[in-house]
Amino acid sequence: MIKIKIYNPVAGKNRISFMGFLMLKDALKDYSIEITESDDYDYAFLGADDILDKSISLQDSIEYGLENCSKITGDYFIFDGSDSTSLMGAYEVLEQSDAKFLFKNQLLKTREDYKKPTSFNKWFFKDGSDLDLGYDITEENWKRIKLSGWNLGYFMGDQFRPTTQKWHPISQDKTIDLCAIFQANHPPCSDHHAENGSYYTNHRHGAWEVIGDNPGYSYVKDRLPFQEYINTLYRSKMSLSPFGMGEVCYRDFEVFELGVVMIKPTMDIVSTTPNPYIPDETYIPVDLDWEDLNETVLKMLDKPDKLQYIVENSRKVYDELYSVHSFCKYWYDFFSSLSDIENE
Repeated sequence: MIKIKIYNPVAGKNRISFMGFLMLKDALKDYSIEITESDDYDYAFLGADDILDKSISLQDSIEYGLENCSKITGDYFIFDGSDSTSLMGAYEVLEQSDAKFLFKNQLLKTREDYKKPTSFNKWFFKDGSDLDLGYDITEENWKRIKLSGWNLGYFMGDQFRPTTQKWHPISQDKTIDLCAIFQANHPPCSDHHAENGSYYTNHRHGAWEVIGDNPGYSYVKDRLPFQEYINTLYRSKMSLSPFGMGEVCYRDFEVFELGVVMIKPTMDIVSTTPNPYIPDETYIPVDLDWEDLNETVLKMLDKPDKLQYIVENSRKVYDELYSVHSFCKYWYDFFSSLSDIENE
């Protein structure tokens, strides 16, 4: 039995990282993993609230994370549970601490993908910010960066989504070709004293600008109250799911749930587990700058059978990938492989 102690499991941003462990602690026992509050543990887990503080300078945040790491006795893992592939602040703590691993919900596919400096180390924000970061990650450190085995597809508020997911009947009255309803204007915000809301806003407004006033198909855009958004989404054939502060968002799974085809900037560069993002099978990829958006929508409207297939297949893929078993088995396999390495 592997014993895990989670420090401050529900504090701030730790909660999204550790929610699955807390919800499934009984199920995990069947996979030889015990969540304990005792100091008699095999590994300790530290979350984002204990290793990152984006309200202070990056260097101060790194020192904050290192100080908290130094208080841990024994082997420990650090977790950055954000929904982006950025390593900002977390990589420095990994590099300068004794943490065995850094876990992320999403990662870029190769360490070379992190070399080019981009705004807040987010490739989709491009460069030009007051905090452009890139990382020349050694092969040794790359082996210490792992996927967490979960993403936002597992959770909906306080619910473990695979156990509560109900697929809505597919609407037979889809009168809207494209749903483009989302928040686009991010309120003023910053990371480590560097403004970042405009990058979110520019990306999302960019989609609306490309759609324009007369793209040749019917659409609804802007931001609406949640229930109006849901009603509109349900009557749509396709829906945009832009990036936000990260690549993965709750809207992705709302689109699956309501039986709509998702159009999203390509996820080809992103690794996540489970990975429901299969181009032209579970979603339709478009260019990050939306340049091919209108062309793609019009092309797909001429393929109703393909639209139907993607709706049905996205639900099938979700059901195959997301489950209590897959969550627990991921961590059982991880600890099994870790034991093999340590015993070599």
